[in-house]
Amino acid sequence: MIQGQRVRLRPVEEDDYPLIVRWQNEPQVFHDMDYELPFSIEDVRASETAAREEGHPFIIEADDGTPIGRIGLNDFRRRDRRCALYVFIGEAEYRGHGLGEDAVRTLVGFAFSQMDLWQVVLWGLADNETAFRTYERVGFKRDGVLRDRSWKGGAWVDHIVMSVQRDEYVGTPASNA
Repeated sequence: MIQGQRVRLRPVEEDDYPLIVRWQNEPQVFHDMDYELPFSIEDVRASETAAREEGHPFIIEADDGTPIGRIGLNDFRRRDRRCALYVFIGEAEYRGHGLGEDAVRTLVGFAFSQMDLWQVVLWGLADNETAFRTYERVGFKRDGVLRDRSWKGGAWVDHIVMSVQRDEYVGTPASNA
């Protein structure tokens, strides 16, 4: 368990799978995460098994204990001391209240202070400016554009690549709660 200011990050449990299916099939999450096909419980089970083997997946809980989304680290390159971050808030009523920012700040702080990483990278669809502003408040910088990377709603959408290095991170180091 990793404690943030207003959220807690806890390991994903099998009891969370139905919730994850619902979240990942929710239209806004489905769009923003650039998913291709609807998810089934079997898809989530396989994805979570791979996520545990390749990285560190977490459920984001609000300070009232309500599970509200997913966050995790993957794509580790130990030699380069870097990894990738993914995140979404699945519960629509919890969006826009700073909880996603707290989750990102918390996990990135943990990556730097407890995992001794130098850099965390991410990408997002270019039409998700709200997310990019959140990442920038944590210290992420825009590294580049992957042009016409996804076909969405009858048009090409770019991907924006961002990263934050340990010395750019805006927050306090995180630790296990």
